[in-house]
Amino acid sequence: MVKRLWTLFLLLWLCRFLSGQPSQVIPEIGESARQMFDMEQHDLTYNGREYRLYIAQPAGGGQTPRPVLYMLDGNGHFPRVVNLVEEVSDNTPLIVGIGYPSPMAYPKERTRDYTVPVEGNDEGGGAEDFYRFIVDKVKPFIEANYAMDTTRQTLCGHSHGGLFTLYVMFNHTRSFQHYLAASPSIWWGEGAIVPEHRPLFSHIPHSVTITLGEYEENPGLDPSRKNLAPEILRKKEQRKGGISSRELAVIIAEEVPDCRFILFEGKNHGSSIPEFLKEAVRVAGE
Repeated sequence: MVKRLWTLFLLLWLCRFLSGQPSQVIPEIGESARQMFDMEQHDLTYNGREYRLYIAQPAGGGQTPRPVLYMLDGNGHFPRVVNLVEEVSDNTPLIVGIGYPSPMAYPKERTRDYTVPVEGNDEGGGAEDFYRFIVDKVKPFIEANYAMDTTRQTLCGHSHGGLFTLYVMFNHTRSFQHYLAASPSIWWGEGAIVPEHRPLFSHIPHSVTITLGEYEENPGLDPSRKNLAPEILRKKEQRKGGISSRELAVIIAEEVPDCRFILFEGKNHGSSIPEFLKEAVRVAGE
């Protein structure tokens, strides 16, 4: 039985690898990261739903107010980001990964929590409830237990997490000063995340960063595309159309002076994650 489950797990991993999707395997935290950071986990409950916070602060710096990087998909991204940090300084952010008590890097609950309601789609739509969880439970917990600079807070997310980052930026702009949306799923609801009104913002965020893998923008250049199964190709084609990440960045830049679009060369949806995480730490620490 164990052998069969392990085989199924490997097949799932292989399918996600070939499709350019992030692996469901949670990386191990390296020894270097364990020496640089004091790390903790805390479980929180909100409206009967279970969540887990993954928190890292530079070792020995508990009394120094630090900028805060609030990061979605904490299960998979927290170990990746702490492993990527090469050295810590006074500007190294307190890292707060928001995730779930699950052995999966990207649990299915993220679709429920990170997306906006779409008619005819009952798979997601819980973005506002999840936002309330962050402002009612997560941020008060961090502010009560860690030394932090409340004027330097960054929210970041990838894919559906990038979509949720845009949702908060457009609808609750004052909640954070900096926003980084990596490979955001703008296709969800055919661009329903983008407000129809102009101006977009009643309060201008300090900075907005949108990132994308080169092969996401130009899929024909992706050498791994030839390995994709027909059903995966069809799903990718269905997600085309509407406003692109680059076009959205141009529109935002009309109102936000510090708005950047970054294209990661030679990267697809999954392989762009490490580059996005490096950028998130840099933005949060500025």
